[in-house]
Amino acid sequence: MASKLPTPPPLPRTLDLRLLDYFCAVARTSSFTRAADELGVAQPSLSEQIKKLEIALGAPLFERLSRRIELTPLGEALLPKARALLEEAAALPLILESLREGVRGDLRVGAIPTMLPYFLAPNLRQFVDSFPEVNLHLREATTPDLIEQIQDGVLDIAILSVPVEGQGLVMSELFREPLSLAVPEDHPLANAEKVDLRRLSTERLLVLKEGHCLRDETLTVCQRARVKFAGQFEADQFASIFELIRSGFGVSIVPEMARPSAQGCRLIPLEQKASRKIGFIRLERHYISKPTEAFITYLRTLAKLYR
Repeated sequence: MASKLPTPPPLPRTLDLRLLDYFCAVARTSSFTRAADELGVAQPSLSEQIKKLEIALGAPLFERLSRRIELTPLGEALLPKARALLEEAAALPLILESLREGVRGDLRVGAIPTMLPYFLAPNLRQFVDSFPEVNLHLREATTPDLIEQIQDGVLDIAILSVPVEGQGLVMSELFREPLSLAVPEDHPLANAEKVDLRRLSTERLLVLKEGHCLRDETLTVCQRARVKFAGQFEADQFASIFELIRSGFGVSIVPEMARPSAQGCRLIPLEQKASRKIGFIRLERHYISKPTEAFITYLRTLAKLYR
């Protein structure tokens, strides 16, 4: 009887899809040389990218034998998942193309500061290019302000952490994003695989100011872990928190999506597993504009890559 494949490790939220494309090419050709030729990249560069993927996943994907390479059990388990993600990404332009006809007019989108630079902005060009007749307006604001602007009709849709409270709102969850502990690279726990927050009780906790939903989620995680930090510092901007962490001023709990901005910091999974729910809100109406409908379809398709 064939042995059961192990469960593939979860893919990092900010994983470059090109790494999965490289992985699938090596798996398909059973050769780094042939895969490099097929992809049009240098073999050392391909090997380096595969190593980067293995480090991100925390497990080897290939057995490097003397004359051939073979997938490890985890590589075999990951392969169908990687192929499915690449198929989803390839299908996105076709989905947008099918919606394009007749989609024109204003679209006013808001997002919280921990979503706009990490989720919306990096993925926005495909929507803009697919719907050139949509006049897109963007606003960044805290959760209470976004709710108010949706209720007042200033915004058509807002991307934030759900659930939220408010009259007349339609709310939908897109995906769940892990939260991790961020520490300086020279921190004693920087190389830990997981960390119990109670080990950080002598540290200063860095949080966003009131009105940011990530602040509430951070404090909830700490409350559930029954940990009290030595002090607390509030910042206006998420970028300031990373700068303070790098300087050794404190630690923070951050979304996985922010990893590209965490140079000089280490993001460590929590033993007290924590995540935030990412979704969108809009005003409850009988009629939804075509630009809003197209954007919701775009968000739901894009969210599949983050699950």
